Amino acid sequence: LQSFAPSLPPLSFRTPAVAAMSADRGYATTVAAAAGAAVAASVLATTLTLRYAAPTADRQIGARGVGHGPSRSSAATGKETPVFDRTTEENRASKPGRVARWTKPVVIAAPALEDLAKTLRKRLGCEEFPDSAGPTVSLEYFKSGDPNTKFNWQRVVGRKVVFLFDTIDQSRLFEQLSLLQALQGFAVPDAEDEGTKWKTYVDQGKYAWGRASHITVVLPWYRPCQMERTSKWALRDGKWTNGDAEGQWLDVPTAQYMARLLATPGSVPPLPGPSDSLDGMPLNPLWRPPLELLFIELHEEAPISHSVSDLGASIRMERFVPRFLDMYKAQNGYAGKVHTFVMFPDKGAYKRYHASVVDHLKLDPDHILYIKKTRVGDQIGQEQKLFYEELGHNEGEKKDFHPEDVVLIIDDFTNSGSTLFGAVNLVQKMVTGGRKMPVTIFVSHLVATYDTKVVEGIKSKLHDLGPTTRFVTTNTIPSTTDLLKGDPQVDVIDVADFISDLVQ
Repeated sequence: LQSFAPSLPPLSFRTPAVAAMSADRGYATTVAAAAGAAVAASVLATTLTLRYAAPTADRQIGARGVGHGPSRSSAATGKETPVFDRTTEENRASKPGRVARWTKPVVIAAPALEDLAKTLRKRLGCEEFPDSAGPTVSLEYFKSGDPNTKFNWQRVVGRKVVFLFDTIDQSRLFEQLSLLQALQGFAVPDAEDEGTKWKTYVDQGKYAWGRASHITVVLPWYRPCQMERTSKWALRDGKWTNGDAEGQWLDVPTAQYMARLLATPGSVPPLPGPSDSLDGMPLNPLWRPPLELLFIELHEEAPISHSVSDLGASIRMERFVPRFLDMYKAQNGYAGKVHTFVMFPDKGAYKRYHASVVDHLKLDPDHILYIKKTRVGDQIGQEQKLFYEELGHNEGEKKDFHPEDVVLIIDDFTNSGSTLFGAVNLVQKMVTGGRKMPVTIFVSHLVATYDTKVVEGIKSKLHDLGPTTRFVTTNTIPSTTDLLKGDPQVDVIDVADFISDLVQ
């Protein structure tokens, strides 16, 4: 470097030096920003930005008139080698790009999850930008109502991106999926194409190619989670029934197909191809950033995980219940394993969380209870008895509780709260002496059919049960949980710390 530019000051090899050579002035800016982020992260670095003249790239047209892209001369062979020829070795890489090793991540979010994103940025120590610098992502609309989405490419190129994805607001799905595609590969036109209003850079190959270095899509709540499998359906007297073995209609398992849309690899650069790579990663064969889907307390895990197994994305299914059990045990007034009972509103939840209860609370088998639930069409019923599994998998029945006992009821989500409040009424009837015992209800996701009236109904039912009953949930669905904040019988847990631990 010093022989190339003798005027440079002597370099110290005790600190890393970041050198960038690019024909694009924008890349110089990006490297400077990345180096600044490194310094902010206590990484000392010397930034060297060297401008070079890009060689003129002859565009060769094949027999069918297809452009093969720009070429560059190899110093070793003197032959022209293509910068990009549409070749991809695999759907995506397994390791992040280089810049992500020494820069802080970038957190972006749909509007409904922006409050969660702000807290997460603080937890991760992300670079902050004043309002005057503009947003990292702008989700606006044209007069027609179509999405008009923009993103600050200099803030995301070569960086690890954490994307809080909103599956609740159905009107936001397309723009979020489009943005997710863009983060996996985007064209940055050369500055000289500004005169044509950016209309000629593709045909002339006068653009650079940028990508995030790694993308984690965090799904705090996965709305289609209950449609993870297919059932047969038949029409009987104008009504649907899934009780006919010869049914001619099938469910569309939207939970699986939404996951596939999220995991779809990014596009390839438009031909004839870019003149440069903004992140230092290969164009030939094309490098695509790793993509991870992170689901929080997913209802059914196996079908979703398998549904994207051919797309190269990594899947993480993380349960929040174990973390809550630790919080519950650490609180003042914990009753201890002798007087603590954990109850589940159905056998499915019992199977899902039984091991976590044993690991974190060390409860005996007869302290882990469940209700048998029946479902006929849309009608759900509860058997008014409590059961547990003995060590030999024999079924036992819980007959009564003592006033000093406490009960924790756990489920992954609720639409109306009816089964949960029914469970509270059941256990209170079983207390000897006619007294009420403390009961805590915990659900990871408060769905409440996304209806403010349903949330108000849940609050009313909770208050009817009296102050001995508490309701605890998380802020994975802000549109419902925001309505509960400040209620004396409700606690809403912020999942930002939980997510930050997972994406560090």
